[in-house]
Amino acid sequence: MKYADASALLRILFSEPGPSLPLTGNERVVSSKLVEIETYRAVDRERLIGNLDDTVTAVKRKELADLLAMLDLASIDDKVIERAKDAFAINVRALEAIHVATAEVLAAEGEGEPLEFWTHDERQAAAALSRGLTVRGRDPVER
Repeated sequence: MKYADASALLRILFSEPGPSLPLTGNERVVSSKLVEIETYRAVDRERLIGNLDDTVTAVKRKELADLLAMLDLASIDDKVIERAKDAFAINVRALEAIHVATAEVLAAEGEGEPLEFWTHDERQAAAALSRGLTVRGRDPVER
């Protein structure tokens, strides 16, 4: 099972260089419902700062909807909230804590199925590593 944060999905959406989350095969890809908000806001941000015109924005929003449809999205339930409230070994922001907590809950419910946490954000990667998750997608070397 692979967990994707917003940075992992945006790398695919905007064809950014570097290691990308593999979306082929039969492996389950999951994320928090939070990722919908983060990714749509990122597309709007790109439009507002002038990097996307209206036509490209419409195309990217459709591509994003298709990309999100490939994922199983987990709700931010009481289990996630409780884990996100627990202390971290490093300083984390709320959204990072929610992503890491969601991945932890999904891993625990996965009955031993290994989980890879895909991110391209160093802070998010550190938060996931601090909780013992296997992190993928960072440049230039996996740690």
